[in-house]
Amino acid sequence: MSKYTASEVVQVPRFTAVGAMALGEQLVTVAKPVKRQLAKGIARALVALSSSHAELASALRDQVSLSEGGEASEDTVQRDRVLDGCWSGLHDFLTAFTKLPPGAPEVAEASSLKSAIFVGGLKFLQLTYVLEWSESELRLQRIRKNGLDARIEALGGKRFLAALEAAHAAYGKALGVTAPAAASAAAPPSVREALDAFTEALRAYVIKVMGAVEPDEPETQELADKLLAPLVGWSVGQSGRGARKNGKPEDEAAAPPPADAPIAEPVPADL
Repeated sequence: MSKYTASEVVQVPRFTAVGAMALGEQLVTVAKPVKRQLAKGIARALVALSSSHAELASALRDQVSLSEGGEASEDTVQRDRVLDGCWSGLHDFLTAFTKLPPGAPEVAEASSLKSAIFVGGLKFLQLTYVLEWSESELRLQRIRKNGLDARIEALGGKRFLAALEAAHAAYGKALGVTAPAAASAAAPPSVREALDAFTEALRAYVIKVMGAVEPDEPETQELADKLLAPLVGWSVGQSGRGARKNGKPEDEAAAPPPADAPIAEPVPADL
């Protein structure tokens, strides 16, 4: 007896990785309000779909290039998040004092420190890796040169400064700015593999949803229609959401051909 896989039975549109991410988000969103109504098989398939969607999102997120054009290693990504948290933590620490009743001496001191350190707020944390390191370094130098560290410690922020110094040092090493870069950085997650896994999970989900439809139970068809509405309505034509925007091809850098090429065939109505 032949054994068929979801990929052999169910056809779904081809889309870019970014398009798949959007579609996955829509499918997960429409399923949330009716989760308790789902049969066990559908619920399991939804969990698998959500997981593959998260992996795809992660793979897309981590395809980040340094200013020199090199790929960001996983270590760099993690160090960046730690440094962001430390700067944000110090910012919140000082902000907390400004919320004390007017006239408290800590209010003026915290406001003065915030103005000196966080010119432009926390926007510098959104810069590319190397530029963020530069901004971080300049702020730390300003803190040391102007004696702001002693003033922060007087408010009880010594722990924040220590964590910030350590995070900044580790960030510089990970970027290869303050120490020689590693000979070979870890390869970024494969968007192609993540997209293929999502597509397979989508096919399995469609099979489970449609398999639960009973001809004599209209409510099962209504539920299936609701769960698969984003997929059935997904347009892949030249003017559709999945193909082009403002007459320009969707960004194809994240997911190379052949899966990026739109197809003319719509989703079958009796999927």
